Amino acid sequence: MITILIVDDEKLERNGIKFLLKREKEEFTILEAENGKATLGILMEKKADVLFSDIKMPYMNGLELTEKAREIYPDLEIVIFSGYNDFTYARDTLRFGVVDYVLKPVDPSEFHKTFERVRGKIEDRLEDTKKQIRQEDYLKKYFLMNYLYTGNEEDYRRLSGFAGWEEKESIGYVRMILVASSENFFETEEERFVSNLKDQIQREFFYLNLNSNESLFLFREKYTDYEQLANQIYLFFQQHYDTECYFAVSREIQDADEMPSEFQQLEQLLEEKFYQPRHHIFLSGKEVEEVPAREVEDAEILGSITEDIRYKDITHLWQDFNKLEEKYRKVKQFSEMYVKFVFSSILKEIYEVMSSAGEKELSRTVDRLYRCRTIQEVLAITEKSIRELENFLQEENEEFRKEITEVKSYIYHNYEKNLSVEMLADQVYLSAGYLSAVFKEETGMNLNRFIREVRMQKAKEMLENTNKKITQIAKEVGFSNTSYFCRSFREFFGSTPESCRRGNGNDQENNEEV
Repeated sequence: MITILIVDDEKLERNGIKFLLKREKEEFTILEAENGKATLGILMEKKADVLFSDIKMPYMNGLELTEKAREIYPDLEIVIFSGYNDFTYARDTLRFGVVDYVLKPVDPSEFHKTFERVRGKIEDRLEDTKKQIRQEDYLKKYFLMNYLYTGNEEDYRRLSGFAGWEEKESIGYVRMILVASSENFFETEEERFVSNLKDQIQREFFYLNLNSNESLFLFREKYTDYEQLANQIYLFFQQHYDTECYFAVSREIQDADEMPSEFQQLEQLLEEKFYQPRHHIFLSGKEVEEVPAREVEDAEILGSITEDIRYKDITHLWQDFNKLEEKYRKVKQFSEMYVKFVFSSILKEIYEVMSSAGEKELSRTVDRLYRCRTIQEVLAITEKSIRELENFLQEENEEFRKEITEVKSYIYHNYEKNLSVEMLADQVYLSAGYLSAVFKEETGMNLNRFIREVRMQKAKEMLENTNKKITQIAKEVGFSNTSYFCRSFREFFGSTPESCRRGNGNDQENNEEV
């Protein structure tokens, strides 16, 4: 609502202006003052958008008031009223940026035209302010994303200009929570859930979308139980949007230098969601409490081991083997034959992968296992076979590169499809967790980020080299939501799709000193 301050030493004149304003059929907040001195007192306490002032008043005339009011509010719109048809006055008021100079008695139609000009200037200024805020927000997100992924000092320097981080210790944010979802949740629901979430948890946060399946929340509160907060957000997503999300909570951040490495740690933590689907919250620096091996059914552990071997996932094969080892070392009620059968089945799975070892080697190893007299001997033979598998796979490392190349090729040729880690893993017969891990090891970035980069670069290419509509391009690079595509493009490149098409897509360079 526009706030108008009417200044005139004659109450009758002030009432006349109020009467004319009522004819505008718009609600205003109207303040009144009878002289310039009283006006300055009001302006020191309350912000006004428009000042209507008589030019001839006691203590301080309209020209003096205009000059001093401008010092308090440079954007204040000022209209001067005077009964003196004197061009000198009109010329002097223009020096102080007065919108208009209106003669008394005021003609209603002229007043309406004058007020329309004033309102137009206010609306234009508000729109410019909104655009600037949006632009600064996009650029802040653009440089923050780059800084988190690369740790580049130049990106931090530009980021600090928008975020007000004069020193790296003054970033204000003390925790990060990385959220992973599925089914492109952040593409379809982003516009609605941010404000709803703030209302739900009653906390402010800075929201950074990374891709359609991942987002980052930055918080300022130092003394908060962030595990409990993450659980609160998990329930919010589950209850309001019927979606399963996984959360990685950072350690406390002391300064901006820690942010890139801590962010990388959060990405790594979220990889655990593939192996521990029961857990939805992972804390940086804290091990997830696993169910004791003795409480887990044999079939469940053996199923995990079979999958680990099939997908050549040595890291989790050792973890699952250790669970089985713990169980059989501590629990004595199993028969000797049953234990040997369990571990011989593991050997069979291992040797099927090591095809070069042959059936004879498998037979000899199984025979040695069945001649064992203690559980320690059984475990030692199985452990030795796992190490042989590990060495075999290291020699076969070139095959991993082939699989990663195949995944990258699939993305390059199918970026318009609904891609996910799980779907890509199926393409190369690997587990989602293992593919995610080896892809990042090989390329230096996770799969979701790589998919986004491919899509963004392809969109940029199409904007520069075709006349296709932006909505069509968005769809062709895998975005069902054009509005989300435009925001993602701007946060990725620091410029809008329209700017890119016009060939001046370097908004960040034009605004980095803001």
